[in-house]
Amino acid sequence: MVSEIIGSKISETALVLDAHLINAFRTCEQKFHFIEEQHVFPKKKKSAPAFGIAMHEGIATYRVAKMASDPLEKAMLLGMASLKAAYQKHMPIEMTGEVVVDDRRSLDNALRIFEGYCIHYEKHNLTFRHVEVPFAMLIGSIDSPFTESKREVIYTGIIDAVLDMAGYTYVNDLKSTAWNITQQWLEMFRMSQAQLGYVVACRELLGLDANSALIHAMWIQKEAKGPKAKPLDEYFHTFPCSWTKEQVEEWHGNTLLTAHKIETARAEGKWQMDWGNSCGMYGGCDYFSVCSAAPGIRSTIIGNDFEKAIWSPLEDERLTKLEA
Repeated sequence: MVSEIIGSKISETALVLDAHLINAFRTCEQKFHFIEEQHVFPKKKKSAPAFGIAMHEGIATYRVAKMASDPLEKAMLLGMASLKAAYQKHMPIEMTGEVVVDDRRSLDNALRIFEGYCIHYEKHNLTFRHVEVPFAMLIGSIDSPFTESKREVIYTGIIDAVLDMAGYTYVNDLKSTAWNITQQWLEMFRMSQAQLGYVVACRELLGLDANSALIHAMWIQKEAKGPKAKPLDEYFHTFPCSWTKEQVEEWHGNTLLTAHKIETARAEGKWQMDWGNSCGMYGGCDYFSVCSAAPGIRSTIIGNDFEKAIWSPLEDERLTKLEA
């Protein structure tokens, strides 16, 4: 349900990047190579990101209804319908049958948390200016070792929402996690490539006086029973992040530096494997089975367990499958 793209026209020769691709390259160059050069992605869906997509779609629909001045109950019903449809579309097959293997990410629990989210933030008196805003922002150019020419760098993304709260304007980003939401976990967003990029885009392309991102974090956990059970209203955490002009300049320079490193890797045809912590993070990298195998059988594993697709950062469905 993204709206029309705002910002720069994307030329055919531009290097187009988003936070997902930049973070992938910084984490592991080989992972970036799989995603952006070979265009291969696992056939098997993971429930955590799919659950997050479903929650995002439901909340986006709810917010659009609130922007249209629909009452809370109607907006929630519209959001629930959107969430259900997205859940059936994106979740792994084992999560959509009668027997669910993960109660935390069941449809019933998704609807319970969604309803709790809407009621929780209704009390915050939020005013939504924009919902699901795709942008393309020219952030400069680099001397590309790959094309051996000057190459524009277009930074792209989709802002979940721009909202007003207590007299201030924020870019808003939804985050969901099954981990306990601690202050330390929230603080990590101060060093988020994506969050600061949203703020820059909001200021430069929407012309709004926004200096901060507002994280809406949701704890994804099944309903607990008993007197010590955490109330649903405590599943939700709000965390503002602000940056100085100097930090924005650092973000800008760092993003262009990564763009140049990507082009250097392309020119040399060399992609460094991480061989470290990222291989096992969050249940294991999507490409762990490939990289941990002997080089001679990796193409067979890719052929059996992966499919061709293109990462399209400005589309409703950011992963576009390619015909075999």
